[in-house]
Amino acid sequence: MLNDDVLIALPLHLAVDYNDLLGIDMDQTAGDMGTFIVPFRCEVFLAGATVTEVCAGADTTPVVDFDKRPTAGVETDRGAADIAHLVLGTTAAGKVMFDRVAKGTILAPGEEVVVQLTTAATDAGGSAQTGHVLPFLLVKCLPEVPGNLSDMVETA
Repeated sequence: MLNDDVLIALPLHLAVDYNDLLGIDMDQTAGDMGTFIVPFRCEVFLAGATVTEVCAGADTTPVVDFDKRPTAGVETDRGAADIAHLVLGTTAAGKVMFDRVAKGTILAPGEEVVVQLTTAATDAGGSAQTGHVLPFLLVKCLPEVPGNLSDMVETA
């Protein structure tokens, strides 16, 4: 059951093989696909991805992780699937895969959540491997005074 609190989708920054209509391509090289920017103090509700093209591969099917990075742009202390672990398998378009493992995790400005394709859709035989997803991260805003957030600094 969804909560009746107001939920917000965090902004996602992508710099990979991305189709404006379909989303992230699941048959590209595994690696970081993008980051959710954390602009305010918030609590994770759930992470997920809407499948916009059937995910499939004869040898491997896609797996997407959401990792918490405590310092934006820095790999030190980066988590491993601590926000979400989405095993897409062979999933039809229109399905919404989600994970609530991180529900209640607090995020603050200066942190990021990294979307990582950990397993790409593959087929060594050369047959079709497919899949596109649109990742999302739903959070609940936790009001806070900027002065109480050490990584939020007002310019002079």
